Amino acid sequence: MKILYIAHRIPYPPNKGDKLRSFNQIKVLSERHEIWCAAFADDPRDQVYAALLRRWCRDVYVLPLNRTWAAVRGLFALLGGGTVTQAFYRDKRMTRKLAHWVDTVQFDVVLVFSSGVADYALPLTTRVKILDFCDLDSRKWLSFAEQKGFPRSLLCRVEGRRLGLCERDWLERFDHAILISAVEKADLAEADDDDRVTVVGNGVLLPSAHHLPLSESKIVGFVGAMDYTPNVDAVTWFADRIWPAVLAEHPGARFQIVGRRPTAAVRRLARRRGVEVVGEVVHVIESLRTWQVSVAPMRLGRGVQNKVLEAMAAARPVVLTPMAAAGLSERDTRHLVIAGTADDFATSVNLLLGDVERCRRRGRALRQIVAREHNWAREVAKLETLFTQEPYQLKMENGKWEMENGK
Repeated sequence: MKILYIAHRIPYPPNKGDKLRSFNQIKVLSERHEIWCAAFADDPRDQVYAALLRRWCRDVYVLPLNRTWAAVRGLFALLGGGTVTQAFYRDKRMTRKLAHWVDTVQFDVVLVFSSGVADYALPLTTRVKILDFCDLDSRKWLSFAEQKGFPRSLLCRVEGRRLGLCERDWLERFDHAILISAVEKADLAEADDDDRVTVVGNGVLLPSAHHLPLSESKIVGFVGAMDYTPNVDAVTWFADRIWPAVLAEHPGARFQIVGRRPTAAVRRLARRRGVEVVGEVVHVIESLRTWQVSVAPMRLGRGVQNKVLEAMAAARPVVLTPMAAAGLSERDTRHLVIAGTADDFATSVNLLLGDVERCRRRGRALRQIVAREHNWAREVAKLETLFTQEPYQLKMENGKWEMENGK
């Protein structure tokens, strides 16, 4: 089939949550389909990756996005009765390019990743239109409103409410909507059996177990894009409320913050005893293998936390808040340590740092869960059933999930 894939951010390199999802969808789909990908580059450095993305796509169009002007455009839209999310990615050049492609290629499917670019698909002529919400942006804005001071809280609340109405409208105008977890589906669908909404989760790449000996380093780690508000809030809260209690029991412990573009607030945390702001790394697994414990102290945000899945795949015990665990299934959370308060969080981290064998047992159990439950081929197979409504069958071949009857 011929697929038009529209994303709010270039799906390469897969170095943050949304790009991991979009890239792996494209990678798996390209094994059986032809893909044309159109996306924005909100980081000038990412523009060069368009050529590399052509390894999996017939053609690629990447449009530079000036974040400052996009934010101004979004604010004016909000004041005028619209939403920041829609206006942020509004560009006539993208509209013209998509119209040209549709005129020259007979697409079977248009697959849109993220609500910010949903409107681009509506006027296009194609057999099937699918919107991957991933998680619901409206709920993110509403959660931000609870944490921000006035007047930002008001702006976030207005954006969340208006975007929620848009999400309901898109649900009616697209043939199918997909979400990353059952929790997200429950917030959008009126009934559990709503066949317009399908849960398509995330997979994770399993590093070789031979290269993952459990570290006894007493390093506690966090990984994520460090210019993203929920991540900034998470590490700040951890450093303020939890880390002092950890140091009191384990004076030699270190807290490593790994992720691209750390804000000034994050960089200042490096002044604290035992806190290291590592910044961007080439391969996250190189950091994960040095940690004894991974943490996800999220108080904002939605959806499945890839940072948690990656730590599980690396056989590292994970301590996380109920917010970070909300997008995971009951099977996923069986061997995770969920802590709802700062005191409970510190106690849990201290217990793991002081018991290597406990870390080892939990890490092995978490890796087994990820291997069984979070496979990209299986998740994308769920997406492919929406193209034709003919279910694809999976089989295990040479230790890997492979598709049967795929075309």
